[in-house]
Amino acid sequence: MRQALTRVALAVTSLAFCAGCGGATSAAPSADASAAGAASGPAAGTAGSPVTCDLRPRTAPGEVTSWTHPAKSFYEPSDEDIPTRTSLDHLLVKDDALVIDYSARLPEASLKALREWTYLQTATVALPGPDTPAVRAAIASTELVCDGVDTVRLSDLARDRTFGQVAEHGEAG
Repeated sequence: MRQALTRVALAVTSLAFCAGCGGATSAAPSADASAAGAASGPAAGTAGSPVTCDLRPRTAPGEVTSWTHPAKSFYEPSDEDIPTRTSLDHLLVKDDALVIDYSARLPEASLKALREWTYLQTATVALPGPDTPAVRAAIASTELVCDGVDTVRLSDLARDRTFGQVAEHGEAG
């Protein structure tokens, strides 16, 4: 039990230290970044973060019939059992999940920050995607596109979900 608490404390400390990795030293969003997060369009990263993000509306994918729930929350670039796009669309539509595609070319410190942040989230899956953009995060109605990892902006997007609204969907197809 003590070992588990130590791991959680280390993960939280790492997130606070690495928030926005790539040079960020603050995990707290600036007033400008918070205001930009509420509107669609380009926005600077959080205070002290060199990351630039663009928040935009997204059309939710249609009904999916054949899917499986992912086995884990974070998929490494070397993993071979990456979920299909159909399964990810199911997560967005039926499970109110946050799906993050990240570039495998991100610096190791950014990958570590994203990995640790993902493990602390609910209904979140991160997997390697195209090299550009560096990070594309989506919920059913909104997409966040960033040129790096900004965990504060990812947290803001994650909070935009309405928990408890998961649709009945039976067993995997």
